[in-house]
Amino acid sequence: MAILQGICKNCGSLVVYNSSDDTCDCIFCNAVFPVSEVIPMDAELKDIEFPNEKFEKKAGIKTQYATMPDSVTPAVKRNKVSNTTDENAFTKQFEIQAKDVKAPKKVVILLSVIAAAALIIVVSISLPLYFKRTKLLSSMEGKMPSVVENVATVDTTKAKGYPVGYSIQGLDCQNVSIVTGDDIDEDTAKLLFDNYCDARKSVSSQYGKDDVKMKVYAKKGVYNVSSSKTEFTENKTGEKPSKKK
Repeated sequence: MAILQGICKNCGSLVVYNSSDDTCDCIFCNAVFPVSEVIPMDAELKDIEFPNEKFEKKAGIKTQYATMPDSVTPAVKRNKVSNTTDENAFTKQFEIQAKDVKAPKKVVILLSVIAAAALIIVVSISLPLYFKRTKLLSSMEGKMPSVVENVATVDTTKAKGYPVGYSIQGLDCQNVSIVTGDDIDEDTAKLLFDNYCDARKSVSSQYGKDDVKMKVYAKKGVYNVSSSKTEFTENKTGEKPSKKK
């Protein structure tokens, strides 16, 4: 017993049949004919006229094969499927789509459980961090007036609900920017930094100065302040202000 391939004598399509069968049926035109009348794959087709008769699929006739051949000869490209010359028509008959691939029920359940567990882990980690960040940010925004009080003039007029004079960023509020129109010096910038760090530590004793970075936008330039150093970048038209006496 062998699985062979040939050409349908009615429509010219590829047929695959069992050598032990008496008849061959074409899945494209529904023609049923003796195996002996199957046209060989190496036959010269240019001189063959295919009648392309219409046949209704007969009850009880099943396709003689269940697998695609490993290779399809160029003759397939000359097949007429449904009276068309579509070269992809044969391939479309065997096209596999996502809906045709079904995972076992146990696998689906297992993957669903894993996905749900991963989501729970992510949520359990992210939510506490979010609430911690929100609480700290709210506390530090409330303390900002005391940070700048009697040190620098900061316009805290709100525009669309956001403070103009300062901004706080970072999970632990470790980045802060202050905007002032004053001509402040380096000592004043450091004082703002220390005031902020003290206010932050008053919220929680776990917070120190090492991770805090502050930008102070002053009249003549910008101060970048950290616990280790203070740098000043002057405006193009400005000069570094002198220390207050």
